[in-house]
Amino acid sequence: MLSRTAEHLFWMTRHIARADHLARLLDACYQRSLLPAPGEGSQSAANGWLTILSTVGLADHYRLSHHDIEPREAIDFLAVDASNPSSIVSSLRFARENARAVRGCLSAELWETLNATWLDLQRLIADGLHEHDPYAFFEWVKQRLHLTRGVQLAAPVQNETSGFLHLGACMERADHMARTLEAHCEALQHTFDYHGANALLRAVSAHDAYREVYRDAIAPARIAALLIQCQEWPGSLAASLEEVRRLAVRLRNGQSAQTERLASQLCEEVRQAPLQEWFASAQGGGALRAWLVALIARVNELARRVGRDLVRPAIPEPVAAAA
Repeated sequence: MLSRTAEHLFWMTRHIARADHLARLLDACYQRSLLPAPGEGSQSAANGWLTILSTVGLADHYRLSHHDIEPREAIDFLAVDASNPSSIVSSLRFARENARAVRGCLSAELWETLNATWLDLQRLIADGLHEHDPYAFFEWVKQRLHLTRGVQLAAPVQNETSGFLHLGACMERADHMARTLEAHCEALQHTFDYHGANALLRAVSAHDAYREVYRDAIAPARIAALLIQCQEWPGSLAASLEEVRRLAVRLRNGQSAQTERLASQLCEEVRQAPLQEWFASAQGGGALRAWLVALIARVNELARRVGRDLVRPAIPEPVAAAA
């Protein structure tokens, strides 16, 4: 496969996953903002939106044009602001542009689903659905991207195209989970924030998985174990990185050995993280955050290497003929 084609496929699904993750974060934060917060008031709501901005690395960008964090302004900025390259609308625009560039490699159903999603999104934004009913807007985005993902996975042939599509989604999922956990660390401290922890589970679509695995009250150590190390739940950090490692092996080439090793090392680091020890310690939350900050940097390095060695490997210089 041409490297340019692989790059378009990889970034198409990264942007789709990014839009989906952001819609879920916004939905969870919006629903939490509707709950009564005695003694906290508007500051609690502002903290929720700030957490999302921090998760996606846009807190400083937001402050350049906004003095205060207001729910309506935060939703506009994160959902429909075309000048924000990480907003939902920008991510879906980038996904569609990448898909259009390799339309011949995609099934007709996948292209039509993504294209219809983009066209319908423009209509909903023009109608102001994100303003007068944010919940309906976020639900629509989640459902459409869930449908798009289902169409992608239903491909009858598992080939290089499906491999690079899946690789992009898994790489984005691993990065998003690490960032989301780091931004929500306070909710998992010893001063346990039940509503914050519940919002975290909903933001990463893990609420049902938690009930299925533990069948008990929400506890910070168990949340961390599920989201970080549970191999049985495909959304966990461990499962996402393992899938990246597996795909790196499947799509390997002459330049990808170091990328495979780094993926294997990250999988092992996540499996061996002493979560129980950290949560048994009075400094557990701080240890978890420090580990996540370092892990985010490592995941970024893995993403860079995946792009360099697997998605768009350099073409080796021809060997000069012997004199």
